[in-house]
Amino acid sequence: MNLVAAIEWAEGYHRRGLYSPMGVAFHWVMAALMIFQLAHGWYLEWQPVGGNKYVGYQTHTQIGLTIMLLGTLRLFWHSQLSGPGNVDGASLTGKASRLLQTWFYVSFFALPISGWVMWSTLPSDLPLSVAGVIPFPNLPFDQLSEGLQHRLMQWAATTHFWIVWITTLVIPGHAGAAVLHYVFKRDRVLPSMFDLNGPRVPGVVGSAPEKGSVAGPPRT
Repeated sequence: MNLVAAIEWAEGYHRRGLYSPMGVAFHWVMAALMIFQLAHGWYLEWQPVGGNKYVGYQTHTQIGLTIMLLGTLRLFWHSQLSGPGNVDGASLTGKASRLLQTWFYVSFFALPISGWVMWSTLPSDLPLSVAGVIPFPNLPFDQLSEGLQHRLMQWAATTHFWIVWITTLVIPGHAGAAVLHYVFKRDRVLPSMFDLNGPRVPGVVGSAPEKGSVAGPPRT
């Protein structure tokens, strides 16, 4: 399936007010990774200094770089689609939703980058990689003075700290808003994040097959 066919396939879901399986997969995979990272980061803070903590920070940084890669792919995918339009963008809830979404994208990049900066100021020979597969270099901070490296570490650590705290508070707000949409507004914002059956509109790309029929590949 080429990109044009994949976009048309996803738009078939959006025309029915649903998120595409690709969008749903991006959402839940990245949500799981972000929640794990927040918990793992707090866990590492309480660990005694030593080799295990060092290796833990290496793993933490590598998962962060993976989130940054997925965030890049998700941003590109999102930019190609019109979206299901389940929320009125001009309403207060629509503006709040857009603000939260923007913050999440900021965190997808700001947290890994600040973590990368911190790791690059440490005297370590442990290599970095994306998802444990794609090698990723350290920043060339070893050429800088110790004082400048220390200031970079402090800047990155402070930035990381505040973004972590804000994101920790934003996630429950995001989840709570989805539940409120479902309970009070009775719209499809929350159900559409779980419904992968596709639009049931004959002839629409992405439609679920009729009973007794065999689903074919998306048309190009």
